Amino acid sequence: MSAFFTAEQIALLSASTVRCDFLVKFEFVTSTLYCWNGNTDLPALDGNTYKPMFGFGNIDGLGLAGAGTASETVTLSLDGLPGQALDILSHALAETADVNQQMVTISLQLFGEDWQPVGLPIPIFRGFMQPPKVTRGAMGEAGGTQSVSVVAENIFFGRARPAYGRNTDRDQQGRYPGDKFFGFVSSLVFKTITYPDF
Repeated sequence: MSAFFTAEQIALLSASTVRCDFLVKFEFVTSTLYCWNGNTDLPALDGNTYKPMFGFGNIDGLGLAGAGTASETVTLSLDGLPGQALDILSHALAETADVNQQMVTISLQLFGEDWQPVGLPIPIFRGFMQPPKVTRGAMGEAGGTQSVSVVAENIFFGRARPAYGRNTDRDQQGRYPGDKFFGFVSSLVFKTITYPDF
């Protein structure tokens, strides 16, 4: 473990007060967004500048992974209004295909007493984003709020299913493009076949 963390990070993790926050990297098809829950731009030591979410971001489902190989999910959500500095709401609404099955990385960033980043971000979750969901809160005196949430499945997403092997034309085309062996399987579902037929 000492090779993974720097001596300075180990000292910070061993202290009675640990200053840290999550950094999130969204790898959309058309662009990559870096964000954190602070109030200012954060130039991290990995060379990226993380944009602020002003405390409106939430991450649910992070925890110690079990010993099994089941796919676990993490939900990332952002409450706010369209037009804010980090407008993930309009990005999610505009192009769902830009988000679906793309990678998201959640890292832990340690800070010193002066709230300056110490060491590189420590990756703690990497997964595949699912289509975003947008919800709108009830209108009140302060107006209505919108929130967008994205569920991310960890790296075991889809591992329980074989890549091919479902005896369908689509799977067969994935293995052998142009092969018509399973092209008529769907027409045989309710068909009665008499064997032997004399």
